Parts: sequence; structure tokens; C-alpha cells
Amino acid sequence: MVTDIRGDGQTRMPIRVRRRATLLAVLSLGLVLLCGACLHPPRPDYDLGFARIGDRTVVHAPICPGDTVDGVEFHRLPDKDKGGDFVLLWEAWKPTDEDTRSGLIVLGAGFGNVRQAPPARFDRRLSVTIVTTDGRTYSDALELPEEMIAYPAGTPVTEMSFETQHGRVSYDALRAHFRSEYRRCQ
Repeated sequence: MVTDIRGDGQTRMPIRVRRRATLLAVLSLGLVLLCGACLHPPRPDYDLGFARIGDRTVVHAPICPGDTVDGVEFHRLPDKDKGGDFVLLWEAWKPTDEDTRSGLIVLGAGFGNVRQAPPARFDRRLSVTIVTTDGRTYSDALELPEEMIAYPAGTPVTEMSFETQHGRVSYDALRAHFRSEYRRCQ
């Protein structure tokens, strides 16, 4: 409601209406700021790399510098069309070699304490969780490619490339992606 309250021909809103409009604007702004503070930032995009060394499938799991892998869990993903449950395929703790501790995991090997023995053959659709000694957890769910790049035993990990959900990448590119996504390592 706009009225001529001074009698000078100009119309103004009454003070009560202006106060209500200001209060409503301040409350709306406060609500927007409160909701924005409650939202969590998106989870970083974590990429695992897969390759073959000899006849074994390996996973390269980038981790923070100075940290070490403590345990792994591999689950079979539910069927895309039918649904279902995640099925534990392999769970193991306490790595037995330096490659495993640094994140190069041979499926079904490299750990001293096995809670769930590995299957003879891993499914192509996997959920992988990596737990480190400092308590960080990294996970990824993906479908293994039918054809993976293969290397002879003894190939240094730094000279390898890996299949990821975004295509084939070098060791350095996989590490760089990890560092750009996981700023909390610093």
C-alpha cells in the first residue's frame, strides 16, 4: 500500500511496511546463508588405477605422502538392472611388502591378516575400499575394463600406466589427479 503521507504529491510506503520488508529481506538472507553453511562440499573424485603384472590384476591406490595402506575391502557390486546387495569378496589387513603399503595392491595377495579369503577370480564390477594407517579411507566403485594394460613382473610402478574410470592414464597423471582432488593431504 503506497500513500501520500506528507501531502506533497509524492507517494511513500508507510514506515511499518518498510520495516516489515526490511525484516523479511534480512531473514531471507540469513536463511540462505544458513542453508549454504549446512551443505557439504562435494566428495573428491577418487580414481583407482588397474593393470596386470604378469597374470595378476593389480590396483594402484594413490594415498597421501608419508601414509601407508593398512587394509583393503573388495565387494562385488549389485547387478545394474536387478539390484541386490554388495557381496564381500576379499578383506585383508597388515600389508606384507613395501609395494602394498605404498598402494600397489595385487588382488588376492600382499597382506598378512586375511579376514575374507579372495575368490579364485574377481568379478569385473567392484567396490574397493582402502584404509590407511592414519585412518583415512578411500573408495571407488567401478567396472574393470575387459582389456587391461599388462606389464612383466618387476616393472617399477612409476613406469606404468593404469586403466581408470576415465580411461588410461600414466602413474604421474593418476598421482597428479589425486593431489589436486585431495588437498587435505597437505
